[in-house]
Amino acid sequence: MDKMGSFEVGLKRERAPLGVELSGNSIKIAELGKMGEKIILKQAHVIPIPSKKMHMGHIEDMEGLALELDSIWVSLNLKNRHVNLALPGNLTILRRSRLPYVPPEEVENAIKWEIEKTLPFKLEEILFDFHVYESHEGESIDLIYVVARRDIIESYQGLFQMAGINLDVLDSAFLALGNTIIVNYGDLSGTLVMVIDIGTKDSNLLVLRDNRIIYGRNIEVGGVLVDQILTQKTGCTLEEAEHLKLSGEADEAILREASHTLAIKLHGEVMASLDYSQSLLGIHQQVDKVFITGGASNTPFLLTELSALLYAHTETLSPIRKVELDAQLDPSCIDKISARIPVAMGTVLQSF
Repeated sequence: MDKMGSFEVGLKRERAPLGVELSGNSIKIAELGKMGEKIILKQAHVIPIPSKKMHMGHIEDMEGLALELDSIWVSLNLKNRHVNLALPGNLTILRRSRLPYVPPEEVENAIKWEIEKTLPFKLEEILFDFHVYESHEGESIDLIYVVARRDIIESYQGLFQMAGINLDVLDSAFLALGNTIIVNYGDLSGTLVMVIDIGTKDSNLLVLRDNRIIYGRNIEVGGVLVDQILTQKTGCTLEEAEHLKLSGEADEAILREASHTLAIKLHGEVMASLDYSQSLLGIHQQVDKVFITGGASNTPFLLTELSALLYAHTETLSPIRKVELDAQLDPSCIDKISARIPVAMGTVLQSF
């Protein structure tokens, strides 16, 4: 996938930037290098962020969060202060569109007309970027475009500037996930693929076919639902529920019930997304592969529950399937955080 040109805020550096995803409760950082034809994961981190600094991707304490980011760079001894940042899925809109043919120099204006017609924003309120998949002169243009509000982009620019970190590229979580799939799983020609990136409070759904993004959307369904059910059933706090869930100390019957409830919620949204994607494609192909990722994808029994509901091959996404680990990295430590770094990795994979 091409980088988000219209979101670019700096020149491409000779030194590959870090890939970063910033969420409400943590920052994910991935640094990649190259040795010949091999892509090397040089380092990866998932660092908690104090509560009330962010909420659902919106920055609530810019000065405090900037100080936190600077402190993280210092504590991790990160010499590189150039980053590619993936904007959260709930703060971007991705659209696949087939427009009447126009010459290449007029594509941007055609998309502006499409945005004004279909989205509730004035053009001066947003920034967008696009990628043309196919152009058939005299017929149509097949493309995707991503839109984000200008004030959101400016808030992230201000945050990282305040932290003394250079934003080389602003990316989309959807495109970053697409990069990770394409790099790690190779040619998926003829294959309809669904990616479910399950976060704490929300999730990103992405549909690909023939190595191209068809559809992406953010939904307000996340792993906190399991914690809430555990709290209701046992009387524990949400923090205690999170520990019980991940440690395996929760009552198995209750945990299975909670995982089943989350799976049903996700299943309904997945099927709606697939139906819409099939309408865009003009076909009724069944989904061939489902990948789950995100911190909440580690919820016990969730993979089994989703697989049974979707009637499709379902597996955990590996962001390092075709990426080698630097010799200094502990594979067991990377394995523990691998479900949380696909977006951070995907936004820097475009440099390779």
